[in-house]
Amino acid sequence: MPKRASLNGLGGHGEAFSVKNSNSGLEEWGIITNFANENEIDGIREMNTKGNYLKYPAYTAQDERWGLVCTTVGYQQVDPHAPYPVADHPTDYNFTNNGRVLDEYQLVYITEGEGVFQSESCPEQQIEAGTILMIFPGERHLYYPNPETGWSEMWIGFRGDQMKRMAEEFFDRKEPLLKVGVRESIVELYNKVIEFSKEDMRGAQQVVSGAITYLLGRIYYEQVNYPFRGNKNSDKINQAQMMLREHISSRLSPADIAVELNMSYSLLRSLFKSFTGVSMSTYQQQLKLNLAKELLTTSSKNISEIAYETGFESVSRFCCFFKQHMNITATDFRLKNGVLHKKSR
Repeated sequence: MPKRASLNGLGGHGEAFSVKNSNSGLEEWGIITNFANENEIDGIREMNTKGNYLKYPAYTAQDERWGLVCTTVGYQQVDPHAPYPVADHPTDYNFTNNGRVLDEYQLVYITEGEGVFQSESCPEQQIEAGTILMIFPGERHLYYPNPETGWSEMWIGFRGDQMKRMAEEFFDRKEPLLKVGVRESIVELYNKVIEFSKEDMRGAQQVVSGAITYLLGRIYYEQVNYPFRGNKNSDKINQAQMMLREHISSRLSPADIAVELNMSYSLLRSLFKSFTGVSMSTYQQQLKLNLAKELLTTSSKNISEIAYETGFESVSRFCCFFKQHMNITATDFRLKNGVLHKKSR
């Protein structure tokens, strides 16, 4: 690769950017502006070329009160040794060798090729296909493809209070490279958001907002489970989950399952929590609680029978367990929520 650009000695927020700089790794990469189709109507900017598309959807103050609005969507194919970026973005979105700062979140999905990413909170890292770059507002950053490979990218930009809450809880600007693999399901979600964004009609932003929220959930799911794909231990965890579900009425313990799977108990516990996010005992308790609630609300079985079916050695232990987790007795829960009881009234 050529000599790379750097984020050292960055200026302040809000600078105008361009990518052409003789001292950067982008020294021969100008911005292509000869688009075949370019429209700007009431501030809505849309550009279309073969293999490239971008749009900046309109939104209102009412749309913003929804909690999340889409600010930009698009995709582009960057051929090896081609200029980057290939789209003529507004000034606030353009790069210099010093990067750029946005006032929105973006999810940039690299589906082919490789390149480089760097931000104020993340040192320079190599990007490979199957990586989503999460761009945070107020965070200076820089990314570009390897000229030898080029790349294909899809992106969605958005802002809103809803995203602020999710970002604080589930994402980290120090780890903005989300490895999810090249997943057809994620590509399809991007495509759906792009298609929805073309609807410049009232309510379109709300539909797009829902699609983006679902996309974020899917990305989070794929990213946290990515380390287990192709891992032989993931099969063991799936087997452990299945055994816990199938033996919910018995007193099969997590230690017993470890023996069945020919694994040490400590290793199984560690892998299980890494894979599911909860301990084996918590997972088992949740299964028992869910079954108990189902039987209390949909069956005529008495408390003693339900205690037995959920694997408790005594009714008193079951009642204490249920009250501890639901903050209500099993009997009162049935009176309040039981379908059979409601029909008899």
